[in-house]
Amino acid sequence: MKNLLLLATFLVASISANAATFQGSTSGTFENPTGPSGMITTGVGTDKFTWGQGATTCSKKKCSSSDPSSLTYYDTNFNADVNQTFIAGYLNFDNGVIYSGTQAETVDFALTLDFTSPSLFSETFTYGFSLDNTVNPQGDSVTFLNSVPTKFLSHEGTDYYFELTGFGIHTKKGIQLVDELFLKEGKDKTVKLLGQFTSMPSEVPLPAAVWLFGSGLMGFMAMRRRAKAQQA
Repeated sequence: MKNLLLLATFLVASISANAATFQGSTSGTFENPTGPSGMITTGVGTDKFTWGQGATTCSKKKCSSSDPSSLTYYDTNFNADVNQTFIAGYLNFDNGVIYSGTQAETVDFALTLDFTSPSLFSETFTYGFSLDNTVNPQGDSVTFLNSVPTKFLSHEGTDYYFELTGFGIHTKKGIQLVDELFLKEGKDKTVKLLGQFTSMPSEVPLPAAVWLFGSGLMGFMAMRRRAKAQQA
C-alpha cells in the first residue's frame, strides 16, 4: 500500500516538474519620449537615445559647447536560474549640459529577451525612465520607474515571470541595486541592468491520467476496507 501511495506522489510531482534555467541574449531600444514642445531628440527606435541641445558655457578663460545627453544600451547573453539576479544588459548615461526647454522628460525602454532555452522564442518587456536633465550646477538623474513581474511563459505546470529590477552599481560592498543614476554635468557612467525570473504553479487541471490513477487507487483502498470489514 505504501508503494502505491509513493508512486502516486511521484507521478504528481513529475508532472509539476519545471524548467528552471533560462538562456539566451538581450537587445533593447528606446521609444516614445515625452517632453516640452521644444524637445530635441535623436535615436528613437535604436539602442542609443539622445536628447536636448548642447549648451555653450563660458569660464574666465574660454567658452565650450556640450554634446546632448544620451542613454546607450549594450546587449548581453544570459544564463539564469529562477530567483537568481542576472545581468540583462548595460546602460550608459552621458550627462550633457543642455538648454532648458529642449530636454526630454521621460522615455520608454523596450527590452527584448531572445530565448534559446527552454525553447526558442522572444519576448519584449517595456519599462519607463524619468529624465531630469537641464542646465544646473548640481547634476542630473535618470530614474527607473519600478515595474511588476510580467508573465511570459507557462511550462509544465508552472507560470514564469520576468522583472527588470533596476540599476546595479559597483560599491565597496559589492553591487548595489538602485533605481536612480545621478551624475554631475559633463560626466558619464555605465551600470548594469539587473533582472530576475520568478515562478509560481499554474492554475491548471491535472492530466486525465492522474485522475484515473487516483480513482483506481481510491477504489482499491475501498475494496481493501470492505474485505477487512467482512473478515472482522
